[in-house]
Amino acid sequence: MKARLFCRIVVASGFVLAALAAWSQSRPPTTEQLGRDPGALRQEAEQQRARERAQQQQGSQQQADQQWNDTLRQNQSRAAADTAQGEAVRRSWQQRPPLAPDRNPLLGRWESLGSGQRPAAAGLPPELAKMASELIGGMTSGLCDSMLGRGTVEFRPAGVVAIGSDGREHPMYRAEYRGGGSRVVVLPQGGTTFTHMIIDFSGPERAMVAVVGCGLRRVGGSEGARSMSMATTAPAADGAAPDQWTLLGTSAMDGHPDVYVSRSTIRRSGPLAKMAELWDFKAPRTFGDKTVVSLRNQFEYDCVASRKRMLWMTGFSKHMGQGAVVGSGGPNAGWVEVPTSGPLHDAWKAACTRH
Repeated sequence: MKARLFCRIVVASGFVLAALAAWSQSRPPTTEQLGRDPGALRQEAEQQRARERAQQQQGSQQQADQQWNDTLRQNQSRAAADTAQGEAVRRSWQQRPPLAPDRNPLLGRWESLGSGQRPAAAGLPPELAKMASELIGGMTSGLCDSMLGRGTVEFRPAGVVAIGSDGREHPMYRAEYRGGGSRVVVLPQGGTTFTHMIIDFSGPERAMVAVVGCGLRRVGGSEGARSMSMATTAPAADGAAPDQWTLLGTSAMDGHPDVYVSRSTIRRSGPLAKMAELWDFKAPRTFGDKTVVSLRNQFEYDCVASRKRMLWMTGFSKHMGQGAVVGSGGPNAGWVEVPTSGPLHDAWKAACTRH
């Protein structure tokens, strides 16, 4: 009797344990589960949970792979768009007149300071923001090295040269220059990973590559700055003597500037000729938001049709092309008739007359 009662208690306890195990899984026990060993049920429940975790992990990995592939395609598309945009910007600058060496404030030696700090993208968690900052920093650092090298770099009229710590020169790439004043554009000629480099000046001794953020500091400090501000006395690109201005007279145009020409800058090609003119005003003149005292202009003259057009203009804060560069640019001006008399006619005559 007692033995039979004990067996009933044991069997009842097994049913209770099975029921509790099934209840813990948030579903009622089946008839099959009620008759099984509680230990086996626990093992089966653990295996089920392990399978569910594996399925969740697989789903999360698939989602992460999809996001990675989407991001990769977006980056590839963005890179292709950036390349196309870079080529378009390069073509736009190539259409402008080359920057004369005596008007190029970039020429000389500079210390490459690497890329500056960039703000992290808004809305990112701190750890992702840090990762993004490090990634962008690494990319821009690579671009800075490609454009400027490391250490000292020298911009020359025909190209860019890296200067080693031992003083040895290492040519980097050939280059042309556009712009002038507070912005100079470097156009590399073949064999580089970038299409152009826009350099903005924050002063005679400091500059930075736009967008990328590569910093530059002039080697030689104030000495280099002084040579920059005295650009009008710098040698010409072909090694000729500095500009020698010849006064032709006072023009009747607005402002009545004294008109000078530099015969050493005359370049002829068939019926066309190019020459630099200097207009020196008696008092400061305002052009838009700029105030200038003198203008150095590059003109092209048609020696057959008696006409001319302005190719480039640079404004200065002092007389005779001295002082700070106030502004510079190509006005894309059309052809205009040359006056029949006066200093502007004499300028056309000086450019077109062969001696």
